[in-house]
Amino acid sequence: MTTSTAAKKARRALDLVWDEQLPVNPTEIAHRLIVTKDKHPIKMKGRAGMAYSGQARFDTQLEAFVCEYNLNEVSFRQRFTQAHELGHVILGHVNDGREPKRDTNFEVSTRDPDEIAANRFAAELLMPEDYVRTAVKREFDIKKLARLFDVSTTAMRFRLKNLGILS
Repeated sequence: MTTSTAAKKARRALDLVWDEQLPVNPTEIAHRLIVTKDKHPIKMKGRAGMAYSGQARFDTQLEAFVCEYNLNEVSFRQRFTQAHELGHVILGHVNDGREPKRDTNFEVSTRDPDEIAANRFAAELLMPEDYVRTAVKREFDIKKLARLFDVSTTAMRFRLKNLGILS
């Protein structure tokens, strides 16, 4: 799956259920989507003390997709993890019988196409391109933009670079 497909699916999720309020709430998006293409609900669960940032899996007992995230991490990291794990579900990376997608970090250098696509999904979900472009016209301070979208300055810097706004 291409990263452009991941961005399109994130935009579609936003179009379907987002109230256009910033910052985007990935947990609310997941709950509003209610079901995936397989007609299974998506549950977002925070857990303290996880040895990793998050994971997405299909829980056969619940008959639901579960996106877990580490409550011990800073809030903007939790939000990116929530969006990233939701991306794994929406992009079809986790299904009944497949290993969970577990993220120990979000290395930029990863070569796993599923991880790259989930990162692209998360970036578009949390920092929708049209809204970033509009915000940049009003304010080009990365720290202020990061606060507006409730993401890390690193995530905002990558987003601006990937959109060709920052070199």
